Amino acid sequence: MADEAPHALRLTFDWRGSQVSLASSARVAMVVPASAPDPNGGATTGYSFALLDAQGHVLYRRPLHAPIRIDAEAFAPGRPIERVPAASSEGRFTLLVPDLRDARTFRLSGPSDPRRTEVAATELLRLDVDALRKQSGSPPPTPPPPSPPRGGKG
Repeated sequence: MADEAPHALRLTFDWRGSQVSLASSARVAMVVPASAPDPNGGATTGYSFALLDAQGHVLYRRPLHAPIRIDAEAFAPGRPIERVPAASSEGRFTLLVPDLRDARTFRLSGPSDPRRTEVAATELLRLDVDALRKQSGSPPPTPPPPSPPRGGKG
């Protein structure tokens, strides 16, 4: 019997400066948060990712909260919390992406310069979803079984 539980791809990315690359992909049984609406007008700021079908239509989209860290909160006794530049210009982040049967492309969008989050987002990375599934060692989701015929003589 086929595994009918919802699955996601756990995608781990490495970044250095503004360059992002895939480090690993793993298929896991889990439910992910619902898709967020695709903003009208196309131009957005900040980070987001999307799954696209074969025609390039968005099947799933989620905004992201600063996966590339350029600063950190600093705490000092008797002083207000302040933001200071990050000590490193490299790091790693993980995304959970639903493994949708019709998904063909994964797209990561964000500012071309991580220090300028107010500028319009651009495409940072585009990956083939079938290749992500293969890298995870899991087959693509199977279509649901056909429904049995309804009713009978009557």
